[in-house]
Amino acid sequence: MRKLIFILLLLQQSFAQAGAGQKYLLYHVNKNVQRVENGKKEIARRGMFLMAPHTIILQPQADVMLVQNDGKSLLLNKPGIYTFNRISQLFNSENISSLSSGFFSYVFEKFLQNENADEQQKVTAVVFRGKKAMQLPVDSSFIFSFPVTLQWKPEQKNIPYKLQIRINRDSIDTIIHNQNSFLLTEQLFKTDSSAALLAWNAVPSDSKSTIRPFLAILPAANDKEIIEQQLKQLRTAYSKDPSMLRLLEKDLFERWMEVYQLR
Repeated sequence: MRKLIFILLLLQQSFAQAGAGQKYLLYHVNKNVQRVENGKKEIARRGMFLMAPHTIILQPQADVMLVQNDGKSLLLNKPGIYTFNRISQLFNSENISSLSSGFFSYVFEKFLQNENADEQQKVTAVVFRGKKAMQLPVDSSFIFSFPVTLQWKPEQKNIPYKLQIRINRDSIDTIIHNQNSFLLTEQLFKTDSSAALLAWNAVPSDSKSTIRPFLAILPAANDKEIIEQQLKQLRTAYSKDPSMLRLLEKDLFERWMEVYQLR
């Protein structure tokens, strides 16, 4: 009997030690969610981590997505108080999503590296001056085939636009009159089976503003299928939550930017 009690105590201690080092990333926070530590409440934000002393409170209509280091994700969308132990139990259940777990593992590590940095709230942060006219293809997206239509929305009718396009080291600078689109064909650039980065922007020809270009990855031939599958999974799972879907697509883009070392 004493031996059994001793074993149970060892197991309990082992589980406690394992839980002590565990943490969960608050990947997406919608509406009124609070993180509580020792009775002190604070507004929960994307990029925070939930650890053993913490509890989170969800108000009605709020939700939060948590990610653990192996890439498993958990969406909490029912109002109530969730202790760290309760969340751990939910993560250990059989119904936890493993959707794109490799991608979520990357996101977890990215936020972990920036936990004490100014970039805590975002995987990436950018600053630009001026109003963006660009529309398609959207920023932080993927292009799988040519031709590609670049489209922008003019501030005024019948004003010329300066279009700047770059794919890797190849570039085009041109002035476009009386239209708001440009057909980018494969013949304009020398492309091969390796990955490439498209950067483009469109501004009024007399503009002095500095506009951050929209970016799109042209995946390597061997990676097109897996990226298309990842996008399909995300779009299927989050079709009813456009803002969450766009967030996931941008982080997937960042993941492949890092894989290809395209910065």
